[in-house]
Amino acid sequence: MESDIPRYNLTVDYKVGEGFGENLLGYKNIHCKIEAGFFILCTKGTIQATINGNHYDIVENDLITLPPNYFMEIHEFSSDIHIYYAGFSFQFIENINLMKSTQHLLLIIMQNPVIKLSPLQANSYKMFYESSILAYTSTRTLANKEIVKAVLTMFVEGATEVYKLQNKWYISSQSRKYEIYQEFIQLLMKHYTVHHSTSFYASHLGLTLPHFCSTIKKAAGNTPLEIIASVILMDAKSRLKSSNEPVKNIALSLGFNNISFFNKYFKQHTGVTPQEYRGH
Repeated sequence: MESDIPRYNLTVDYKVGEGFGENLLGYKNIHCKIEAGFFILCTKGTIQATINGNHYDIVENDLITLPPNYFMEIHEFSSDIHIYYAGFSFQFIENINLMKSTQHLLLIIMQNPVIKLSPLQANSYKMFYESSILAYTSTRTLANKEIVKAVLTMFVEGATEVYKLQNKWYISSQSRKYEIYQEFIQLLMKHYTVHHSTSFYASHLGLTLPHFCSTIKKAAGNTPLEIIASVILMDAKSRLKSSNEPVKNIALSLGFNNISFFNKYFKQHTGVTPQEYRGH
């Protein structure tokens, strides 16, 4: 069953610009699922927002990295707010498969979408946004997918480096176990609303179940079941906190045909029922 939550995607491959208070008014207090990917830099003012069920107070020099398919609602922003943004449609990101290079960091980014930059880092980002905005005015830039791919590559690699430095988490892309982990995360983000078993993902990757489970554990420090649960719960928590959608509908849309089983699953991993979590 599809959620009634509004969905938002870009109608073009790529969009870059800067925003002020009047630009954000149309998005205030609207809870929606964003299918596009965005990179946002706050250079002035403050924003109060909920991203994937968690509240954030976004301030100057904060970088917001939002991979495709996340839940967001802007609650308040100061009158002096100023942001730079770059967005890429879900179809463009999926078709060029560029996000594969960041899959090993995807869960960290999803769980920590707002990260503080140093003034020097923020200034470097600001200059890159400004040059990208100038290039965006060219029809040649918009029509050339290779140019758009290059711009996306720079944003992705820039964000990846920031997360590596601030999380002190470096993973060698040459290691086969991390390639398997990356492929698993890609599959998971496509199928978590339907398939919850490790055997499904092991089979799709052409691996035996024991080898798949041990490889993911070595690469990520968590079992496949723990990773699957974290993605399911992140989606569920966001919708419980940010909408009045019936728990039954949330359960069905996440692949649980039995609401009692969903309640049990949720409580097993969080210690509270979905209804209790929504009421807190």
